[in-house]
Amino acid sequence: MSQPLCTRRTMLKVGAALASAAMLPAGEFQTDNPQRPQETPTLVVFFLNGGPSGLFNSAGSFLEKGSFGVRPDNVKDLGHGLVVDAATLGSLPSTALSHMASINFQHGHYRHDLARAAVLQTGNRSNLLLLAGAMTTKAPIRCAIVNSLGFPVGVSWDSPAEGGAAFTRVTDFRSVETQLARIPAFDPKEAAAAYGLTQGIREIADTPSTFLATEMLVRGGTSVVFSQPAYLGRPDRQFDIHIELTGVTDRKIMSQLIPSLQIFLERMLTLPNRNVVVALFGEFSRTVATSDHEPGGTATVIGKYVRCGTAGSQNQDGSMPPNTPGTGGLWSFLAEALRLEDHPFGSNPNPGLLL
Repeated sequence: MSQPLCTRRTMLKVGAALASAAMLPAGEFQTDNPQRPQETPTLVVFFLNGGPSGLFNSAGSFLEKGSFGVRPDNVKDLGHGLVVDAATLGSLPSTALSHMASINFQHGHYRHDLARAAVLQTGNRSNLLLLAGAMTTKAPIRCAIVNSLGFPVGVSWDSPAEGGAAFTRVTDFRSVETQLARIPAFDPKEAAAAYGLTQGIREIADTPSTFLATEMLVRGGTSVVFSQPAYLGRPDRQFDIHIELTGVTDRKIMSQLIPSLQIFLERMLTLPNRNVVVALFGEFSRTVATSDHEPGGTATVIGKYVRCGTAGSQNQDGSMPPNTPGTGGLWSFLAEALRLEDHPFGSNPNPGLLL
């Protein structure tokens, strides 16, 4: 179940800061300043409605028996125990692959609507808004719900505002342009072309336009952006795939997202003075053979302060490993990946997966 809300203030110590700085790999994310840089944080949640199989971010769990069509020749070992599906997550930019972690969670629910609420809410309070309210950024849009799909069934639109942050529905590019006005150093024509779109498109109702709108919101300083990016599969639960012995359908749906996700990550992970954390997860994962509902799941988290690795492989039947924390543990990890010093999700159960 979700962990109870409790106020948490991180006390930064010189020794911990120096140790953290020493662990940063050489490359574009390194800094000569041992103190944390002043950065604008943004969380982007790409919600995989219906619950994807663990073949994507816990592929090593299924190699022995070949479940979900996982084979030695279609996986990519990223090191530190993290094995992913080669054609989808394994094809993301190298910067993303070196800063990717899989984080397990459990909530005990088998129904789609209850499981979604358990992942995205704490009681009647939205975890998205709780994080947005914990950020000091005061952009015109604090928490955006992007594209025509909106929230999946079971997630409340009526959650109270947190720290002045409330939901803003974004289904048309005019709403982004109007509320964000001029975005510094942003060329709309170039950005649209990057995602294969024509400048002047208005409706946000497919995968490429969802990623373009998300980029614009990130550049505009929005704290939290949520979307269902998949437009294949069932309209109301794209990854609701049962009796999926080979993983073919799951991979087809996920593959639709990858081209736009590749472009988005290439453009967003290296933005100066920004800390963009991207999380992909659904309400649960899938059991082996029947591909039924597992009352927990595994999130893929990508960010400049995420250490490559896994919180633990799924079991061979698709269930979560022993002692998997509740959903609050996932949100605490996301808050710390964003470098928030004060957040309401308790202690992070996976500190070793952060730099």
